[in-house]
Amino acid sequence: MPIAARHRDDPIPPLRTPEGFWVREETTAATMAALQGRPEGEIARRFADGHRAYVAWLHETPAAWGWVATRTAEIGELGTGFRIPTGERYLWNFVTLPAHRGLGIYPCLVDAIVRVESRQAARFWIAYAPENHASGPGVRKAGFVTLAELSFDAGGLPALQPILAGGDILAMRLLGLSRAAGDLSPCWRCVRAGRGATMTCRDGACRCDYQRPQMGCAA
Repeated sequence: MPIAARHRDDPIPPLRTPEGFWVREETTAATMAALQGRPEGEIARRFADGHRAYVAWLHETPAAWGWVATRTAEIGELGTGFRIPTGERYLWNFVTLPAHRGLGIYPCLVDAIVRVESRQAARFWIAYAPENHASGPGVRKAGFVTLAELSFDAGGLPALQPILAGGDILAMRLLGLSRAAGDLSPCWRCVRAGRGATMTCRDGACRCDYQRPQMGCAA
């Protein structure tokens, strides 16, 4: 999983905004629960814990959403939680509805959230599973720079490896994790499925895809 950051003063490339695109913060638990297909109580707890929801619309149709953690956050797939430093935000749980994928909505939504939240925060973080192939290009288009890799180490624990010099130090401070001594697993799904934290695939064998649950590793 790459973990990437953007500062509110960082320059970003121009984004092509889809026709009819606009973003609104949503504060009603019932609305977000219906949109996400989750229990209203679960969404209400998110709001109570300081999370904020933003919905991207195309004209009058909801097309995508994303959440912003302001106090604490969890990466459930890794079983790790952390506190958000003052003046920082962690962006998570972004989903573009299938009918609206491929239009460039995701980076525009991320950028819009950063612009709004920059009134109160200076640094923004976002992370995604290594098998989530669709997220990487969108994150980079939104002006985020990948600082470190985050995945399971040989002992099956979440750990980091630097991509940019010193980038893992910033990520370690945020997440409270250690630097990995060896290789990290290239796929969270394979580890969670019991293939082992030291799992490696030959080139082209791992076909896991976050947006295609039916895809997995070749035998």
